[in-house]
Amino acid sequence: MPSATRASHLVTTLALNVAAVESYLHGEGHPELSIEDDVPHYLQSNPAFIQPRDTIIQACRELLVMVQGAYSTITSQRAAEFANTAAVCHFDIASSFPEGQESATFDELAQNCKLPEPDVRRIVRGCIPNYIFQEKNVGEVSHTAASKALAKCNLLREHVEMMCGEILPGALKYTDAMEKWPGSEEPNQAGFNIANNTQHPAFEHMAKNGRLERFTNSMKVASMSPANSPIWLVEHYPWHCLDSGTLVDVGGSSGAYSIPIAEHYPEMKCIIQDLPNVVHRAEKEVPDNLRDRVTFMPHDFFTEQPVKSADVYLLRWVLHDWSDKYAIRIIRNLIPALAKHSKIVVQEFVLPEPGKIPTLEDRNLRNYDICMRGLSNGKERETKDWESLFARADPRFRIVGIVKPQGSALSIVEIAWEA
Repeated sequence: MPSATRASHLVTTLALNVAAVESYLHGEGHPELSIEDDVPHYLQSNPAFIQPRDTIIQACRELLVMVQGAYSTITSQRAAEFANTAAVCHFDIASSFPEGQESATFDELAQNCKLPEPDVRRIVRGCIPNYIFQEKNVGEVSHTAASKALAKCNLLREHVEMMCGEILPGALKYTDAMEKWPGSEEPNQAGFNIANNTQHPAFEHMAKNGRLERFTNSMKVASMSPANSPIWLVEHYPWHCLDSGTLVDVGGSSGAYSIPIAEHYPEMKCIIQDLPNVVHRAEKEVPDNLRDRVTFMPHDFFTEQPVKSADVYLLRWVLHDWSDKYAIRIIRNLIPALAKHSKIVVQEFVLPEPGKIPTLEDRNLRNYDICMRGLSNGKERETKDWESLFARADPRFRIVGIVKPQGSALSIVEIAWEA
């Protein structure tokens, strides 16, 4: 009898891990897996769910590549699918079901979203293969979990439109930018600039054209993922050792990650820095019980850090927006403020060496890297890149450790100042 093939091994892997997921969900009192009801976020963050889930997805993808061949694998990428989903969002198709109805005809959807019926039918049926909407009976559309989310969550719709309007056009043009500006680290010499025919950096261009708020809102969707939860930073850095210390959240936007630290550590003082327009909006949202310890400060991180001798300077998802040239400037602007006890804490992706993590996770991280390059010549960095970055900024920096909590998408990089 011939030995088992790779394909048959993957089928066995699928069966075993589907059984593991279903057993876990049953034990948690959740219904069986369905395209109509999503698994709750609090269950998705449990390793008992994460590990078999990721194994299932990876096995499915590998089988798909085997059976469809290289050409279809390359040409079935996600840009066109995103474009079609963006049409759903732009025309509010997912929100156009008649009130109180669980399903709708294409005519009813077309009437409510004010599009021709053939366009609606084409868009919706283009989504169905990705399990966005379903058509159990011909001409009768009903929701799946994904289309429900599009109907209910405005931030998710903004995220889809932002990806199609800002990120993907830049990513698709990053090779053109490499040809036009060889070796450039400038934020206004990226794929985004070619796609938008602009000489301004992406964030400046979006601000001038009224698109920056959409970009900012879409980033909140990423923060809603269990893998990007503030809890990983709260629980996996020794904040308790700082007693009544000071945390400066550099480029901290609304404080979505430093405010939870203040909530968990009642002696901690947090100063959240960002540009004036961001600070003006965000400072109004600070909970009343934290106003004596959480403050906002207008600050451009390309200028010298004004808060001296803080215990921790947090850079969360800041440096990946920038090439090494500009990331080094941001780091060097912290140096005049650093005391011997000060630490810099970076929370970012740390790209792995090949084969060190599951291919699915590696694929997602590499896609982020491509997107950052296309947007602003930013980058996601490997361990050696982080070591090089801080050494080039100043040889007195020393990386104390890099920790990636199980379940977190981001790593925590701690840097000491050895003046």
